[in-house]
Amino acid sequence: MKYTAGNTVQGKRRAKSYKVHKVEQIPKEEWIKVENTHEAIIDKKTFEKAQELIKIDTKVSQKTKELSKWAGLIKCADCKMAMNKKSSTNKNGNTYEYYICSTYKKKSNKLCTKHTIKVENLELAVIQAINYHISLLTNIEEIIERANENTQNSIENKNIEKSIMNKQNEIVKLSNYKMSLYEDWKNEYITKEEYLEYKNKYEKNIEELKKNIEILEKEKQKYERQKTSKKVWLENFKENKKITQLSRVILLELINSIYVHENGNITIKFNFE
Repeated sequence: MKYTAGNTVQGKRRAKSYKVHKVEQIPKEEWIKVENTHEAIIDKKTFEKAQELIKIDTKVSQKTKELSKWAGLIKCADCKMAMNKKSSTNKNGNTYEYYICSTYKKKSNKLCTKHTIKVENLELAVIQAINYHISLLTNIEEIIERANENTQNSIENKNIEKSIMNKQNEIVKLSNYKMSLYEDWKNEYITKEEYLEYKNKYEKNIEELKKNIEILEKEKQKYERQKTSKKVWLENFKENKKITQLSRVILLELINSIYVHENGNITIKFNFE
């Protein structure tokens, strides 16, 4: 079976025996997975995001038949269960929406408490929290840049670049030696046997240096990827700079879960702490 992310997965099912044709499911950890076997239909980041969305417990509203932007994100801070969205009308006839602990509402008031929060208060608090994180980005970016310059990875990367340059210079020097050999042979400074011996030696050394450079280049690319990945969460926040209104896309991009406490306060767990 081929995934859209460019990987091939096999061994998900098997027959019990050649006599018993009943097919049984194989545990996921025993599947055979080979990465990058074909061109991906979607990029890896999009694929992984889709897998995360599948895991989120979401239910469509029975009244509106629409998926709430908060679906799967709001949880009780005590029992950790999902919060249920409800609506109510006050004495003035105004209708408002709120969330309440599903354990309290559906099971028993002895197992948990209400943990209610109005949707308008929830939205305001989350917008303020996101914008607060964004306001810190300038200083954080400067700190990360300075840290990256002084990390062990950065030092090793600079050593790799220096080593690559030295080996490239060595190749140039050996290539010049190899070229001069031919002139020495023609001028009878060395014998043909000596010429062939040194020529093979230089060619072998050059080939070895090229292989070493190839390995070092891969190491260099690895460090560059690591450096880039550290900034992913910064970029995700910067894309939503100074938001005034929340959408489900923004919430899923930035937030893993929101825990509502009994006193109405919330704790937000961001995807990128």
